[in-house]
Amino acid sequence: MNLKFTLLLSSLLLSACANNGNISFVPGSSLDMKNKQVVYADNSTPEMSQAELNQRAVIYPINLSLVQQMREPESYARSNPALEAQKRNYRYRLGVGDVLSIKIFNQPDFNSYQQVGQNNGQGTVVDESGNIYYPLAGKVQARGKSLAEIQQIITQRLARYYKNPQLDVSILQYRAQSISVNGAVKQSGKFPLNDVPLTLLDAISLAGGLTEAADTNNIKWTRNGRDITISLQDLLQRGDAAQNQLLGNGDAIYVPSRADVQVYVMGEVGKQNVITIDNNGLNLTEALAKSEGISQSFSNATGVFVIRNTPRDVNGKDIYVYQLNLKDATAYALGTQFKLKPNDVVYVTAAPVTRWNRVLSQIMPSVSSISTVKNAFF
Repeated sequence: MNLKFTLLLSSLLLSACANNGNISFVPGSSLDMKNKQVVYADNSTPEMSQAELNQRAVIYPINLSLVQQMREPESYARSNPALEAQKRNYRYRLGVGDVLSIKIFNQPDFNSYQQVGQNNGQGTVVDESGNIYYPLAGKVQARGKSLAEIQQIITQRLARYYKNPQLDVSILQYRAQSISVNGAVKQSGKFPLNDVPLTLLDAISLAGGLTEAADTNNIKWTRNGRDITISLQDLLQRGDAAQNQLLGNGDAIYVPSRADVQVYVMGEVGKQNVITIDNNGLNLTEALAKSEGISQSFSNATGVFVIRNTPRDVNGKDIYVYQLNLKDATAYALGTQFKLKPNDVVYVTAAPVTRWNRVLSQIMPSVSSISTVKNAFF
């Protein structure tokens, strides 16, 4: 963690804004830029870059109204009737590569026939066109059909030659459909779907369960290119069965590691820090406490900020800044209700809030640099 923090901090120092030939990271510290070449992206001036940055940022005071608006719904124990209905109605649908066993009762000679597929052993294989071939029944379109439907089709065709034929149709090998589980699990890989419905929780069990580093709050379930975040923490700890889902062919489950879920505490604190968010979450007051609190000698109690990159909104804002005023120590109670998110930057400034423009110009580029440096080195 020390190496990561050193690299990140170095990048933040280099990315701070230029002020009168100097680069400043915190008030009172600077890097002399005299006789050094300074390159700005797109041939813009530092004034233009700063103006664009200010237009992208929006500031909110952390008060009771804000924390109530941002409070996520409490999870609670509840059933999942939709999932139970899906499981009751589940039928495995055949696909290319599945291997079937088809037998007719009281017809030993007929049953001696088995289509042999390459490296599949004995059985009737669903070919690349989705068909199977069976004596007297001919070609049967199998892809997308259930075993019961295949049995009905072949029975009807064999009824032309046998009186009341009785068939047994089963699957020898499931090869057509699968799901994948990767990330912080003990055994990543692909797992076949079969005639037993498979849920997200079942899939993680097939993968050997979670590792100790797993982030159980942000499990990603991908279906048809769409990502959905699932909280196993709510499912396992709080009994919220609505988090469990029935999986289908091609679904992917990714369990992230908590090593990727971090916040950065900087500025006038006892210890500048990189903190990993555990599965129970992390609030602003906790982050300050884990960084040995704000400096009693140098910090400005009104200048505790949380800087967060977000998707750009309709007003062109994609940097949200939240300010906590700790001049009244009871505001720490508000801090316990303000939940931090991955890659948040907690910054405690020594400058008065009235000098916000200067503070903003120093820390905004630092926030933008964190994701770039993290991707480059880790």
